Amino acid sequence: MEFSLTSIQEAHKLYTGPDFPKLIKAFKSMEMITNIFDLETGIVTYINRSGDILESTGIKVEFNICETGKYEEAIFALQRNQRGESDFYTFCNEVAKAGIYKWISDLDAMTCS
Repeated sequence: MEFSLTSIQEAHKLYTGPDFPKLIKAFKSMEMITNIFDLETGIVTYINRSGDILESTGIKVEFNICETGKYEEAIFALQRNQRGESDFYTFCNEVAKAGIYKWISDLDAMTCS
C-alpha cells in the first residue's frame, strides 16, 4: 500500500478494535513509522520511513480533558475497545475523560505512549 491519506483511511475502515494488529500491519506496509493522535486539536499525524508527513482531521473531544490521569479507567477503555465493545469515537472520549490527550505510536519499537 502507498503512504497516502486515502490508503490510511481505507485501513482504518477495514481494521478496528479487535483487528488493531491488522491495522498496524497495514500501516507498516505503507512504511509508516510514527502515528500521533491528538484529542485536543483533533489532528492526526502520520510519518513514514522517508520522513514524509501527512496530517488529517481526527477526533477532537468537545470537553476539557481530565488533568489528572486515571490509569485504571484508561486501561478499561482500551480493553473494551480491543474486545470490540466500543467504537473508536467512544474509546477516544473515554480515554480523554481518563486524562489522555494524545498518544504517539512508534511502529518500529511497537510502543504507544
